[in-house]
Amino acid sequence: MTAVCRAPDCTATKLCRAHIVPAGFARTLSAPGGHNKAVRSTGAQRAVPPHGDYDPNILCGDCDTALGRFDGYAIAFCAELPPTPDARTGQVFSHEAFDGAQFARAVLAILWRASISTREQFRAISLGPYEDRAAAILFSGAPLSSLPEFEVVLSRYASSAHDARKFVFMPMRIRSGALTAFTIGLSGFLVWAKVDQRPTDKLLAPFVINAASVLRSPIVRFEESAEYGFFQKAGRRGRERARTS
Repeated sequence: MTAVCRAPDCTATKLCRAHIVPAGFARTLSAPGGHNKAVRSTGAQRAVPPHGDYDPNILCGDCDTALGRFDGYAIAFCAELPPTPDARTGQVFSHEAFDGAQFARAVLAILWRASISTREQFRAISLGPYEDRAAAILFSGAPLSSLPEFEVVLSRYASSAHDARKFVFMPMRIRSGALTAFTIGLSGFLVWAKVDQRPTDKLLAPFVINAASVLRSPIVRFEESAEYGFFQKAGRRGRERARTS
């Protein structure tokens, strides 16, 4: 059966390799001539594909490009920010000239692509009854406020030992209290996004970016994060495998 583009009102059958997390994030990670690494529970290996997972069965080139206006903003915004090596957990990183609605749409585009993907690794990522409303925002110009269940908070990683801007994590579904939420790692930020009609916790609510013109982002020391713990365990397992092979 021929796959058809999943964007609203599109019937194109010539589809592209649509990256779930925009490839532009991964392109900034490696030095010229170098290559990215994919960290899994068994260790770190050369990333294949080099710029992150894609699905060749969900979008045509034109519709993928349409999402690029949101993707491009988030990629460029993250790329212009300096590292935050000396900040401490509990501090707040601030940056003016920020289009929170545009960044939130970029996050929604990632989650929507993962939600419609047929790839096994994204099976747990589903927008459920919100999928069509998300598509209307991304393709048909519906306002972000038409999906009030969707809110985004960015936490800024800080590290004096690692350049946390060089880490990208694929979307994961989590339980955030009673809420259905997702996390994504994007070039120095841990993205938290809830898609749930219940309200955001009062501690996170002041940092929601959806309508923000100035970014206020809680600092998280990278070495204190669950993601760092995962990398440490993966590194140990990789070394153990190397010694026994």
